[in-house]
Amino acid sequence: MTNKMPFDPFAMWKDMYDKTESHWSKVVDESMRKEDFSEWMGQFLTMYLQYQNMIKQSTENYLEQANMPSRADISNLASLIVNLEAKVDDLEEMIEEDLSHQINNLNVTREVNRLKTDVKNLDKKLDAVIDLLKEHMTREPISPEATEAAIAKEAATAEIAVAKEVVQEEK
Repeated sequence: MTNKMPFDPFAMWKDMYDKTESHWSKVVDESMRKEDFSEWMGQFLTMYLQYQNMIKQSTENYLEQANMPSRADISNLASLIVNLEAKVDDLEEMIEEDLSHQINNLNVTREVNRLKTDVKNLDKKLDAVIDLLKEHMTREPISPEATEAAIAKEAATAEIAVAKEVVQEEK
């Protein structure tokens, strides 16, 4: 029995590539090191840049005649939009800062009003206590229990009056 492999074109192609690759690599490397190659590459690049410039100008002329925006027009529009977004962001920040400042002022105003109400309530309670003391000084002496009961009754009456006034002020 013979061990004969079928014909493989890819193996033959790989074998040929391996044998010629190193030779062609040397040839290309030597030719790229020559001054002529550099001059040729410079001329080629110059021609390529001229070709690109010509295509760019003809495209811009075509787009202008067709009344369509060019890349430069779209770029300018994009920069305008970016600037506009930045300005809108700045305005948004300014409005948020102003609103937070107004909310803080509103909170301060509420606190001041609450303090004024508390001071008024304390003032009324003190007036009620002073009135009770004056009454007590002018009355005949009575028992300590009766005095405490009278003071508690007067204080409760004063607190109820103050609470009613507070409820009316809040409405």
